[in-house]
Amino acid sequence: MDTTTKLNAFFTSTPLLLTTIALAATYSLYLWLLPKPIPGIPFNPEAARSLFGDVPSMLHHLKTSKTLSDWIESHHKRHNSPIIQMWVGVFQKQWVVIDDFREAQDILMRRTKEFDKPDVISDIFWGIAPNFHAVHVTNDSWRSQRKSVSDLMTPAFLNTVAAPALHESFSDLITLWKEKMRLANGHAFSIKHDVYEVALEAIWAAIFGSAMDTATQKTAEQLALKESVEVPADADEAVVFDRVPAEAVFEAVLRLTDSIESTVKSPWPILTGFLQRYYPSLRRHAKVKDRVLAEQIRLAEKRLGGKSEEGREDVVTNGVDHILRREQMAAVKEERLPDYYSSAIKDDLFGLLIAAHDTTSTTILWTLKLLSQHQTTQSHLRNTLHTAFPNTHNNPPSASEIAKTTLHYLDAVIEECIRHSKTANMPSRTTTRDAVVLGHVIPRGVRVISCSNSGGVLVPPYEIPDTLRSPMYRSAAGGKTRSWDIKSISKFDPSRWLVRDEEGREVFDPVAGPQLQFGAGQRGCYGRKMAYLELRIAVVLLIWTFEFKGVPEGLSGWGAVEMLTSSPEMAFVRLEEVS
Repeated sequence: MDTTTKLNAFFTSTPLLLTTIALAATYSLYLWLLPKPIPGIPFNPEAARSLFGDVPSMLHHLKTSKTLSDWIESHHKRHNSPIIQMWVGVFQKQWVVIDDFREAQDILMRRTKEFDKPDVISDIFWGIAPNFHAVHVTNDSWRSQRKSVSDLMTPAFLNTVAAPALHESFSDLITLWKEKMRLANGHAFSIKHDVYEVALEAIWAAIFGSAMDTATQKTAEQLALKESVEVPADADEAVVFDRVPAEAVFEAVLRLTDSIESTVKSPWPILTGFLQRYYPSLRRHAKVKDRVLAEQIRLAEKRLGGKSEEGREDVVTNGVDHILRREQMAAVKEERLPDYYSSAIKDDLFGLLIAAHDTTSTTILWTLKLLSQHQTTQSHLRNTLHTAFPNTHNNPPSASEIAKTTLHYLDAVIEECIRHSKTANMPSRTTTRDAVVLGHVIPRGVRVISCSNSGGVLVPPYEIPDTLRSPMYRSAAGGKTRSWDIKSISKFDPSRWLVRDEEGREVFDPVAGPQLQFGAGQRGCYGRKMAYLELRIAVVLLIWTFEFKGVPEGLSGWGAVEMLTSSPEMAFVRLEEVS
């Protein structure tokens, strides 16, 4: 065969050859992109055969539901296993989901070298506060940044700065609800916006010490001028009250927090968060937030080195002053100029505003729903409070009294409400190395999710032999947390948190049994102490002032909406003032 013939044959066969190569490459890419199950861990077979994994099933579920966690948890029942794997992101590694309190606690508390950030919270905050300390891996940079906000959880700050601010804000809420109760004429009304707004107003006052007029105060003042409002003829229908617009910065924080819902439920949470930065409405809210935060930092900078009326130097009366003081000290130590306007400080302030107001307000809403349903517990708590504060002359106790008085039954009620709340459903970590979980090797870089209301918390746990657990778990004898009686594990019963001490007195025991709403370990909820303080003040003031009656069945549903937290879909109250 001459050269011309060979060339003609080559070019004649080239299209077929290229097509074959392209098809082979495409098929190889398809196989490479398919989900790769971890051997031995149950999964949905149809997900492993699809490039999109479990995403189609997830999106189908979200068409009729406002929560994602219930769909995830249902797969444990489907596979009858405390450990499953799912693909909820496109072209991403799977999630390994644990439905067992003791395994989750072990991972979060003891196995910190094998499991670390980033986690689901990191994905959520990446779009709105990427430099918030809570999203970063545990390293020296994180420790330095965490130290800058450490003063905000000290007893001195909580009792002398935060407590009075919280008390004042919830006193404003009581004033508002007295007006709504008067005008509602026995009907129920929604409290969701009220609680979210007052929680944000409270944490704002603690962090910035601002004395601006709030939406809560303005609404109460407007309602006080009204003799009546439109009341439904049907006693089972709720009264609807007009809302007074919040201050622009408060509205910005609330709307930016709401935007997290889209991020949580997206197969591409980081991309979704990034794109949301360019949505016109969210960009407008972000600009308002940035402008006001910069102004608050500027005011705090002016206060550095200031003196009180008594001539004392270094007066610190709010959270931002503490943070800037820490930055000033760090700059001196490192021989550099302080950077009060760094993205880390701004994102920490914004992150604290979001996390503190959203988690606590959601828990308050669940708490009031639970106490409305359990009238005996509510009455017993009120009687306990009246006994504990006999000298207040029918006035609610002060911030200092609430913060510093030991109230075992109050603590038990709050802890049981937290256990039953759905506030934080899924603490998570990422494997930093190959790690063994319940006998299965989880490769590095895999997200491990824990169900907060998992086996052992609100439902009986799976039977798991200790031989499948980590050496650290076994050497710790399973930790100090005991187990709930499976016969009553789902029951709402604050007394489960009360034990007898050596002198026979009933005392609150915070480790009486499993509860995981605040996470655990070094990277657990940073603001836990402030959250408990806020819950204490809110519950005492509200239960002292009002009787929370049952609400009509159509307003008492227990459905949830998942955003940063899992908040009640319905939050209505029917109030009577305590005589």
